[in-house]
Amino acid sequence: MFREMARMLHGAFLWAMLRFQCRIDYKKVVLVLVNDNRKLDYYALAHLGDYMDRKYADGAVVLFYDNKTCRLARKALAEYGSGGKKVRLCRCAKKTIETVYDYYSFHKFFDNIAFTYVSRPKDNLLGRVLKETQVNEEDAVCLGLYHLRTVPARASHGNS
Repeated sequence: MFREMARMLHGAFLWAMLRFQCRIDYKKVVLVLVNDNRKLDYYALAHLGDYMDRKYADGAVVLFYDNKTCRLARKALAEYGSGGKKVRLCRCAKKTIETVYDYYSFHKFFDNIAFTYVSRPKDNLLGRVLKETQVNEEDAVCLGLYHLRTVPARASHGNS
């Protein structure tokens, strides 16, 4: 129990540091790309502008930990844009992302954040939707991750 509490405190500290370093506030959304599913990450980036519109955000911060994801982010944002809103790409350690996610799973500390995990935790809704239904990655992002009312048609032709 003590170890879990220490991990939650560490997650809170890491989140505070990320907020400061990446200038995260409630005028921005945060997309955390975890590289569990490349297509899912791609469509999350392709529909980032729609998510910003839904949250009335004027910008976004995309957190990632590897070079492949960085290249994917640049490609998707160049192809689909962000609706004229500023998107900041921030690299951080994989362990940092995991610890912040564990903290978020314990305490929903920010309404404008989306993680692309499909395998964590074991009963992850996004992962279950992809495995147990006929929904593709784009529909799962729009409806399950971003909670948009519809799936905008413009990103359907793209592919990772």
